[in-house]
Amino acid sequence: MRKTDWHIHSDFSDGQLSVEEIVRKAQKLGLQSIAITDHFDPYDRSLRNRTAGEDELLRHFDRIRRAGSSSSIEVFAGIETGSDMDGSMRLSERILSQCDIVICSPHYLDLEKEGRSVFDAEYWSHYKTLLLKQASNAGDVLGHPEGYLPAPGLEGTTFAQRQEIRAEIAEKFLDEAFYRQLGTLLAESGKAFELHGASGTPRQWVVELLADLGVCFSIGSDAHDEAFLGKNDRAWRLAEEKELKIKNPLGKRRFEICKESR
Repeated sequence: MRKTDWHIHSDFSDGQLSVEEIVRKAQKLGLQSIAITDHFDPYDRSLRNRTAGEDELLRHFDRIRRAGSSSSIEVFAGIETGSDMDGSMRLSERILSQCDIVICSPHYLDLEKEGRSVFDAEYWSHYKTLLLKQASNAGDVLGHPEGYLPAPGLEGTTFAQRQEIRAEIAEKFLDEAFYRQLGTLLAESGKAFELHGASGTPRQWVVELLADLGVCFSIGSDAHDEAFLGKNDRAWRLAEEKELKIKNPLGKRRFEICKESR
């Protein structure tokens, strides 16, 4: 089984490590293929780099590729971004053409959160609609649909508490009927569903259902620091045991779909 991590953040966005540190540490960890996929989305008010322009991002890509060229592992340059409520990513063709991989994640909803309960049924109905729209958009990977849920009212909670709440939300709202809809759209579009290392999501029955529907997967830790870099043991195990179809990047948004059973 190849040791891969195609969702990593550097200090260009909200990660702690430089590009060069990530590549060196990934090499030491025995990773064989990584993608540095920093946030790039001027519409996400939570991002500290939301004012970064296209030229700045492309210089960042050059830095990633230089670091990769002097290493013994595959290093890809990409982004993680969001979309509006109809699933459209607000990115230029210039940026899309220079990415090796584009992760589109449901980080936010264009809805007012104030006063909403964590378990607001209307809110999560909109969230599911957003995922269904993102399943067919121009991205390559649907990022952590069940992991970092953008729940209202989580201010002041710890990471562990947020994950407990998000697990409750998934059990309550992200059911089999929804995943059958989502899986059908993903299989049609060829977009990958992310096996998310940092949160250990999605639930195993979700992986099995999506695999039965013909969905391919992408493996990413979503590391923002050294502690999470390459923490994809569950994903690697599932990929091997279930012979999942993995969407392997080849560069500049070309991919090979293969079963990772080796």
